[in-house]
Amino acid sequence: MINTIMLLAKRKKSRTIRLAAMGATLCMLPVVGLLAVEVSSRVSPLLVLAALIVPFGILAVIKRLELGLVAMLLAGVFVRFRIPTGTASEIVISLMICVGCIALWITHMLVEKKRLALKPAATNVPLLAFMATVVVSWAWSRAFCDMLVHEAGHPLVSVAAGLVMVLLPGCFLLVANNVRSVLWLQVLVWILLGEGLVILFFDLAPTFGVGAIRALDTLLFTNGFIHINSHGLLSMWCLSFALAMALFNRRLNWLWKSLLFAYVAAWVYWGFFERLSWLSGWVPVFAAVAVLAFLRSRWLFVALLVVIVVGAGGYYWRTQFQEESQISGVTRLSAYEVNWRVTGKHLLFGTGPAGYASYYMSYFPTEGMASHSNYIDIIAQTGIVGSFFILWFFAAQAWGSYKLWLKLRGRGDFAESLSAAVLAGTAGCVIAMALGDWLVPFAYTQGIIGFDLAMFNWFFMGSLWALNRNLASGAVTEDRFQVVKDKEMSV
Repeated sequence: MINTIMLLAKRKKSRTIRLAAMGATLCMLPVVGLLAVEVSSRVSPLLVLAALIVPFGILAVIKRLELGLVAMLLAGVFVRFRIPTGTASEIVISLMICVGCIALWITHMLVEKKRLALKPAATNVPLLAFMATVVVSWAWSRAFCDMLVHEAGHPLVSVAAGLVMVLLPGCFLLVANNVRSVLWLQVLVWILLGEGLVILFFDLAPTFGVGAIRALDTLLFTNGFIHINSHGLLSMWCLSFALAMALFNRRLNWLWKSLLFAYVAAWVYWGFFERLSWLSGWVPVFAAVAVLAFLRSRWLFVALLVVIVVGAGGYYWRTQFQEESQISGVTRLSAYEVNWRVTGKHLLFGTGPAGYASYYMSYFPTEGMASHSNYIDIIAQTGIVGSFFILWFFAAQAWGSYKLWLKLRGRGDFAESLSAAVLAGTAGCVIAMALGDWLVPFAYTQGIIGFDLAMFNWFFMGSLWALNRNLASGAVTEDRFQVVKDKEMSV
């Protein structure tokens, strides 16, 4: 009994220290943002480099890459400071943290394990193959480039675009292989939900006439205290995790579930009623909601499907469809047709990262348009080879998510909720790829800064395999904490 009490006390102390450290980091982010805005024009690049290297030195000493993952989540939403590149695009801090964490991870494997190895997962082969295809497509596009084509922008744009295309799957592998407990997965999910709450607070409070919040919002953004990034599919992941825990986690009491349902309703209002014309924002969200409803109850799914199709679809048809079909629908079809003029002649490995923009500017500069579709972009940049591997990845991810949910169905805990949320989020990502470049940002639309938001999709899809690995290895979960408590009470 004494040993059990000491073990629980040690875990509680360790958890308290970690939560305090993350809370302090969150509180310091506005200060960091303000300082970055005030001194970024005067600070030495060497000081910036030192500021980025020192935290990774600390992580290397304490061997806690999970803290680096926490920093990525926070930086993607809150950190305004970016590193200039000499082009129109800048390097975001979340990308630098990802590079640093991957470097530490690889170094750890080489130094301590003497080899590079990934934990088993059905997504490893297609992801690694896609990353290799990006590199091959870059070299291929240079070797077999049309003689009349000239570089559309800065020579480093294609290199930077390829780096982003490789780092995003790297982020997936980083999370899948380095989150060592279910407790850390809980921390990461609740940080995401907390970020979502901050976004809703500043975006919706002024809408309902809360003057004090409007004034605070103006003060913070005008003076650069904090930066809130709410684009991409961040709303989908916030809503998916909140709804999954409300529907599947029986360990939460009625108050927590009520708050989560209110949180979900706020996101629906934020994404649909406030941003009705943003199809790539709310359509993936409704798809994720439909998947969660289907997993929970067939009757709930049918009822919700009627509400979405008749209610939301009817409202969109009456208020926005005609305008959007003219502005967006026709434009997209024209963009696809123009893109095929290039892609149809470079089917094997494509035109390389950001490559088809150079063909546009060389052959038909007045007709070239961004496709705003990841499926079109990927086949145009990496050919049918890259498209094959990315489709294989999503098939493996969806099937793996569904299998894990089947295995955990009925547990009524966080693990079941996470598996359901990731399955729903994966379905949303598959649909979102047809409507925008939120999974793999294109160099001449979002640029490198698109990593901030694309990272969340790969991050939380990777969390599924971290959960699967922790459960398979017998890592401490909520159930085992309960077992320890039960043994203590029996003693």
